[in-house]
Parts: sequence; structure tokens; C-alpha cells
Amino acid sequence: MFSLSQTQHSLTLAWDDQQVLGYHFPEDGNRPFCHPLNLPGAPPLTMNEPGDHVHHQGLWVAWKKVNDVNFWEQPAKGADPTGFGKIVHQRIIRQYAGFTSAGLVTENAWIDWQGIKHLTEQRKIEIGHPPPTADSMTIYITLTFRPNDRDVVLDLRRGEPGADGRYYSGMAIRFDNIITPGKLLDADGRTEAMDIFGKQSKWCSFTATHPADNETYGIMIIPHSDNPRYPTTWWVRNRKNYSLIHPSPVYHEPFHLSPPYDTLTLQYRVILYRGKVPDLIWSN
Repeated sequence: MFSLSQTQHSLTLAWDDQQVLGYHFPEDGNRPFCHPLNLPGAPPLTMNEPGDHVHHQGLWVAWKKVNDVNFWEQPAKGADPTGFGKIVHQRIIRQYAGFTSAGLVTENAWIDWQGIKHLTEQRKIEIGHPPPTADSMTIYITLTFRPNDRDVVLDLRRGEPGADGRYYSGMAIRFDNIITPGKLLDADGRTEAMDIFGKQSKWCSFTATHPADNETYGIMIIPHSDNPRYPTTWWVRNRKNYSLIHPSPVYHEPFHLSPPYDTLTLQYRVILYRGKVPDLIWSN
């Protein structure tokens, strides 16, 4: 059975009293995020605030440019915040836990350094259908973005990947350095990071052996077929102490939203697994 516990700035989802997901919304943070992610009784697979990229926070949602405001990185402590934004937790709309599923729905405001709110985001995270086992767990994530009283352009910075290009847009997962490098695989059979980077595919996965128990674990991200620009273009890294997978929906062109009716919805299935990559297909 699922259970859910709350502190002032976090929620913990557990299965049979074993934590499987932590959701954090720190009052002085730059964004809400999920960490750790793990199967019941298994070691964590994600990493929060590694020294090389302190803005990488387990499974998180951000954007390189929202009306030219940087919501991906963050200014150094004490530095000028001009040009940066924060994704600020507003409220928990719903939280629930039962025999077959558990989840939460939250509202976030995307606010720039001047206090201007560009977007309202509703975030739904659900575990279940089926409930987790020792070998597999499915997390359903739905992100809905609405502009406030101004047009919104969601974009990034194009250029040479790894140099001028910054293809950061939406949800990403940073893996614990202790399990890197791992093995990448996408739906088209590509296994090398630079072969997957910038290519479209229906899913992408990362698999590695964890030294805590010498078991093989992985995480697969499956974008929903209703997402705009499906199949998704991917941004990935896989080397010692730096492995990340990230569907980048504005890799080639931005999204434009106008109030009051435009919305952008992105849906993902995130599957944690033990052993080999599961043979799974999105079920609408």
C-alpha cells in the first residue's frame, strides 16, 4: 500500500513504508524537484546539486529561455540575479495515497528577477497502474503551462552542442555519479551519447550497475505520443560523473503561447526498472 507524508517543504511517497520518491519545494530554492527516485528497498538512482552543475536536481523541470529569462541555471550566491528566474511553489492542489496509486498535483509560478510572473504551471505526479514491485515502477508526469497577462516564448540557445548551444527545455534527470557512466539506449537502437544527442526517438533509457548492491537498475523516459513535436528530440550525456537524459521539445524551434487561452501540456512516463530495459509501450 502507498503512503504519503509531508513536512513543511517536501512530500515523501512510499510503498510498503519504503520511500520511492521525494518531492521538494524549498522556500529559498530555485525550483521544485524530485529526489531521490528508487525502487522499493533499492538505492537511489538520482543526484541532487552535484558540484559541476548545482542546478541539476534529481528529476526537475526548467527552461533555458522563457521570454529571454533564464529559468535553467541560477546565479551564484550573492551575484546579480538579473536575467534569471525562479519556479516558485504556490500550493498543493491535491495529494493522495491508496492501495493502487499515489500522487500529487501542485501549482508553480515562473517568476523573473523583477517579480514578473510569466507562466503558471500545474504539475501532476502519479505512481501506480500497476503499483511498484522490486523490478519496476512507473511514474506519470503531466506538465501544463499557461501564460499570464503577456505572450510567452519558450526557447533555448541554439549553436554547437556543448559549446554555444544550450538545448535545455523541460524535464530532465541527472543520475547519481556513483553509477556513471552507464549504458544508453533509445527506441531506434542507438547507444552512443553523441548519436542520440539531437535525434528524435520515442524513448530513451539509462542503465547501470549500482555498487551498493551490485544490482543493475535503469530509468526510461517515454514522452506521450500526444506531446507536440513527437517523437521528441533528445539531449543526453553519459560519461564518468556526468550522466543525464533530457527530452528537449524546443530543440529546433520555440513554443509561442498567448493569453488567455493558449496552454502547453507535456506528458511523460518515467519507468524505473531492475535488470534489462523493459519492452513497454505507452498506453493512453
